Amino acid sequence: MRPAARLQAVSDLLHTVMSDAIPADRIMQNWGRQNRYAGSKDRRDISNRLFAILRHYGSLTARLQDDDALLVSLLATVQLDGETLEAAISLADGSAHSPEPLEAASVEKLTQALDRDVSQDKAGAWSAPDWLLSDIEAQLGDDTEGVLMAMRDRAPVDVRVNLLKTDRAGAIAALQEEGFEPVPHAHVETALRFEGAPRLVDSEAFKQGLIEVQDAGAQSVAQVCDAKPGQTVMDFCAGAGGKALALAAQMENQGLLLVHDAIAGRMNGQRPRAKRAGVDILQIVKPAQVLDFTEGCDLVVADVPCSGTGRWRRSPETKWRLTAEDLAELHQMQADILTEAALLVQPGGRLVYITCSILASENGQQIDRFLQETPGFEWSQIDLPFGQGGQMQLHPLNSDTDGLYCAVLQNVSTS
Repeated sequence: MRPAARLQAVSDLLHTVMSDAIPADRIMQNWGRQNRYAGSKDRRDISNRLFAILRHYGSLTARLQDDDALLVSLLATVQLDGETLEAAISLADGSAHSPEPLEAASVEKLTQALDRDVSQDKAGAWSAPDWLLSDIEAQLGDDTEGVLMAMRDRAPVDVRVNLLKTDRAGAIAALQEEGFEPVPHAHVETALRFEGAPRLVDSEAFKQGLIEVQDAGAQSVAQVCDAKPGQTVMDFCAGAGGKALALAAQMENQGLLLVHDAIAGRMNGQRPRAKRAGVDILQIVKPAQVLDFTEGCDLVVADVPCSGTGRWRRSPETKWRLTAEDLAELHQMQADILTEAALLVQPGGRLVYITCSILASENGQQIDRFLQETPGFEWSQIDLPFGQGGQMQLHPLNSDTDGLYCAVLQNVSTS
């Protein structure tokens, strides 16, 4: 594809992403299947540019003072790709599969955008939704600017070493034999990191269950859960099961690992994943069966549905799709899940609440409300690597991970 045709594709895809509810990566995949003439190099370049624009979308539109997809894509061509304005504008030449030539007003708008100073506009400078800034600042404090700026970068690829089958050195050796270049994560001992986007799911190390693709932050909060061999553990919002497999490794595949999700279809892939990982203590719990385990669990982990603000590097379109109504619904869902999950924790057991959020309203404020309304639970006195008082907030600056929050609570009731 010619550069002009790639620009048109990026513009079209941006328009679709900003007007649709389908995840951006799926929109990109669908586009690739429908446009077979685009080679792998074309698809990779278009995808990289689209996601870069989405991560910087707030600053681009603040400079442009417009959200026209073509103008945003052209401004990104200059600001993110390093082209001159003249070279970018020349791509819109009206040839086949290319944008039509720009009107003078559009050229002027791009020229003014390059000269516009948005440094005093926090939302624009940090490329974040203005209506969420106070919530983010309440959670991150002085780290807010640094975290939001870091979230404009592409996320790395991490894997978890499956300690049921190997150790870190063994996983590194296996991956290196296949030509991969893993680097141990600085803060998470089970995590290996890769540059770029290697096809790890095609590796023998993955197929043999030596590794699982999982962000280092998700691994870190799983480690905090500290599941023990022989315990009864409930992964209450299990989804696809990545965290459950990490818990099974902590349990040394001994005990009972219960997995539950309100939407059962999310767990469809759990059994084959567990088989590949060598896990055979997993038991799926249907919604109607949950109360059968009332006060029956040593540990309940509730990785709740949330805004996903901590994963903006990976799913940047969610920055611009979340609404106040969506967030209010999530708050209620989180409160309901906490109430339900607490019923399953036996006296002396622990309840671990997890989000991939950097919003105070979903994190500490949610737990404060729960503790006020739920007798018998208190903050755990566990030592946490990036927090204190039973809670921690991970993010790219302090732990070199996605943004995840974790609260560890203890059931101190006597029966």
